[in-house]
Amino acid sequence: MQKILGKYLAALLVAALLLTPLAALADTVSDDEWAAAVAADEQSTAGASGEWWNVLLLGCDSYTKNSYQRTDSMIIVSINQATGKVKLTSLMRDTWIPVPGSKGHRKLTELCAVGGPELTIRAINESFGMDISDYALISMEGIAEIIDLLGGVEVDVTEEERKALNKGLFDLSPLSGMEQLQQSGENVHLNGNQATAFARIRKIDSDYVRTERQRTVLLAMADKIKNGASAGTLLTIVTTLMGYVDTNLSLPEIMTIATVGMKLDLNSVEEFRAPADGTFESGTYDGIWCIKPNFEKNASLLHSFIYED
Repeated sequence: MQKILGKYLAALLVAALLLTPLAALADTVSDDEWAAAVAADEQSTAGASGEWWNVLLLGCDSYTKNSYQRTDSMIIVSINQATGKVKLTSLMRDTWIPVPGSKGHRKLTELCAVGGPELTIRAINESFGMDISDYALISMEGIAEIIDLLGGVEVDVTEEERKALNKGLFDLSPLSGMEQLQQSGENVHLNGNQATAFARIRKIDSDYVRTERQRTVLLAMADKIKNGASAGTLLTIVTTLMGYVDTNLSLPEIMTIATVGMKLDLNSVEEFRAPADGTFESGTYDGIWCIKPNFEKNASLLHSFIYED
């Protein structure tokens, strides 16, 4: 089982699902179930249709079973099993979006706290014309601890970002401490708390740029685990993260993602952001600062990006 876990956990992270599905299932799956899932996945790979499969990746401040908070990070992970392509679409947290089942609106970031991942998915589907049904959620504490267990990550950090990062440090991972970042430049080493603070910066520029930082950290983690993490480290991560994750993905679905992830060239991952530039207005409405998109235009652009139609 250890061999299978190590192999497929690495693939999951590379596929940009941040270990969440496997960590959620690792304590409930037997060796026989793993073997059966691997066999089923190999058969399904041979007959892959080439259709795109969208999974919503959510990052929240904290998570306990049946209790959710706001999601600062929302990324649609689009996976094509036949072609091996993976695409990442960041959704703006301040998007002013209709709340399904009501006549009101809320910021997209609030919906998980109101109705869990299911309400968030339904709102995205209805407003952006998507077909998402699957999700993987991880708390910020979990992200910070993953990074520390991987030995940190390397990203480019400007001097302005370094100063903002230090102001936004939170003690999320017990492995990091609150050490201030002293260096800026290319390939700067960040521990878990520093990398999480980097991903949450927005006061120096905007939430638009913050979504880019989130994807940067995500891909840096994928690169670290694909090019150096040992099987022992991966197993430690799975054990550690069981309390930080939530997902509705089944084991066969996880194996399908893993098959793509194992072969993925990280440099080939395409990125997008919705709402896109020029398709929204921002300002204070009814005392609340938010982003008001043209959903019709954004649905068209998002479909074009993912499905290439």
